[in-house]
Amino acid sequence: MSTVVFVPGSRHPFRLALLLGLSATALGLTACGDPKSSEPVLEGIGIASPALAIVHSDYATSRLSLYRPADGRLVDACTGSTSADPGLVQPLSGDVGLPTQPKPGGELVLIDSGSSVVTFLNPSTCAARGQVSVSTGGFKAYPHDVVTVSEHKAYVTRSALNAKATVDPGDFDDGDDLLIIDPTALTVLGRISMSADAAPGPMGEVTQARPDRAVLVGTTVYVTLNSINADFSATGEGRVAVINTVTDTVTGTIALPAQKNCSGLNYVAATKKLYVSCGGAFSDLDMVGEAALVELDLTTATPVVSKTIAASQLGALPINFAYNAVLADAAFVGTMGTKADPFGTVDAPDRFFRVSLATGEAKLVAEGAAYNLGSAAVDKGTGRVFLPDADAATPRIRVFTAAGEPAVPADFDSNPSAHLPPRGLAWY
Repeated sequence: MSTVVFVPGSRHPFRLALLLGLSATALGLTACGDPKSSEPVLEGIGIASPALAIVHSDYATSRLSLYRPADGRLVDACTGSTSADPGLVQPLSGDVGLPTQPKPGGELVLIDSGSSVVTFLNPSTCAARGQVSVSTGGFKAYPHDVVTVSEHKAYVTRSALNAKATVDPGDFDDGDDLLIIDPTALTVLGRISMSADAAPGPMGEVTQARPDRAVLVGTTVYVTLNSINADFSATGEGRVAVINTVTDTVTGTIALPAQKNCSGLNYVAATKKLYVSCGGAFSDLDMVGEAALVELDLTTATPVVSKTIAASQLGALPINFAYNAVLADAAFVGTMGTKADPFGTVDAPDRFFRVSLATGEAKLVAEGAAYNLGSAAVDKGTGRVFLPDADAATPRIRVFTAAGEPAVPADFDSNPSAHLPPRGLAWY
């Protein structure tokens, strides 16, 4: 078994903010039906692709469950921080995420931002094939996404810059880049620096690109850049970098000048549209004014902004920058709630909306406590929408129809053995 050993580390405060920001909405609508009768069928071992991977975390430990919407089969705790799997040389931390796009061939990829490790898992057996450290030189790289280009090439977005990088370009320890790995051989091949593509702050401050989410379209990879400076006090305009996967070079950037803190990506092949979620800068007073769901048309020679759904159309809270999901002519997006604090912030709930892409009309689908709701996913086959709800009393996956109504089968507990809160899910 091939493995690469890495150096674990502590949680980054901004990454924690990102995780806490994974909201959408929960308790405004309740699913119909008897919860017991709609519980999924629990089985062991694993589930082959296609299915949903569900990450649960209390920010100290993680567990991964698998769920197949077609027949309701659930594998509880396929793997996790306490797994005895010998393939997990480095145990999973409490900060594990999933790729924006599934890896071709059905293998499951886990992105451990806490320990800067990428794990490749066979979902049929729940056994890890191996791990790759992306912490070249031992720094906290904070990987946020993995996009598979081919059998022997994948890009890992490393959002952190290594302040102690060597001058040797061959050790790939700089960070603020796309690390190129061979997902088959589990080796590091090179890097694509993103630092020069960062947008300056509002007063010309130098920022770090902080590449975040990425998708592959043909031979091109699109990557969102957060463009935030070292102490998180200044944020540049939203940008999407364009990468030629044949030459491994940045060929340009797409500017989103009215938006900031743009992360979530979703590509719809049927319409050749790319959707970018922008949440507004935490360092700015008017986050809502900078937050939007932006549609990019990729059918033209140069991608252009074809539609913008401003956060103000959804209320007085910024859009959840971590994700968006599109089903037919509707986009499902969340807004981020707040918790009361001594500085005067009042409690505001997470909200989850269905937005018509044709008219911009928004429908409130669900509502829940701040920081409880994770990144949603849609099932084009059944027309159902799945939304993680990390409610302390009843952690569960909430299920809705394409119209934004409670679905049957109804909500279910995706980790019944430990009841860890679900934080996000994605197809594999």
